[in-house]
Amino acid sequence: MNRNNGLQADPLFVAATRPPMRFGVTTGGMVLGAMVVIEMFLMTRNLLWLLAYIPIHGVLALLLMHECRFFDLLTLWARTKGLNWTKGNIKQWKASSYTTNRYNLPDSKGRRKLPPHYSP
Repeated sequence: MNRNNGLQADPLFVAATRPPMRFGVTTGGMVLGAMVVIEMFLMTRNLLWLLAYIPIHGVLALLLMHECRFFDLLTLWARTKGLNWTKGNIKQWKASSYTTNRYNLPDSKGRRKLPPHYSP
């Protein structure tokens, strides 16, 4: 028995959904690797740290080999669940909350900050 009886499958053109990449690493990954190398170079003032970009680029390419949107997904996780681990209610309710409102947590005296004044 044919599973797709009468259905036609269209292949997904993955190149249209990929982020821009150079040498197997997205531009955000290249900027991240460059920032790490430049900071190490500025702290040590040793030109050999500039060569450290090659293995960092290799590690980033290995991370992005499986999922090319790794940094986008990591950023999305940090903005939703990661924020709840630090400021949210995941410790109390064991769940994440996704809201557009800012967190208005009480201080040590139990008082909350006044909401900002919105002018029309």
